[in-house]
Amino acid sequence: MPIIKLLKRAELELIDGCEWYEKQQKGLSLRFRSAIKSSLDSIALNPELYSERYNTDLRFTTVSKFPYVIVYWYDGHLDTVFITSVFHTKRKPDHGQ
Repeated sequence: MPIIKLLKRAELELIDGCEWYEKQQKGLSLRFRSAIKSSLDSIALNPELYSERYNTDLRFTTVSKFPYVIVYWYDGHLDTVFITSVFHTKRKPDHGQ
């Protein structure tokens, strides 16, 4: 199984999402993290499952039950998945809406 590395941007987006969901409802961040973990487990089992998009090496997968997308690339030589972004699909970038 490949190593999964969250790049700084993805880590900050994940923290932001957890904090936001916990403010909305106590315990909701646990469900959010569980859904993220499930998506990451799926990527780890088969990092090439999701096709490359936009003429790049980037791959995209949705997060079950939450409006989030995980963006990553897989380096087969290093057997490493680099998570570049964990973003909310309904917020405007840099506006937090």
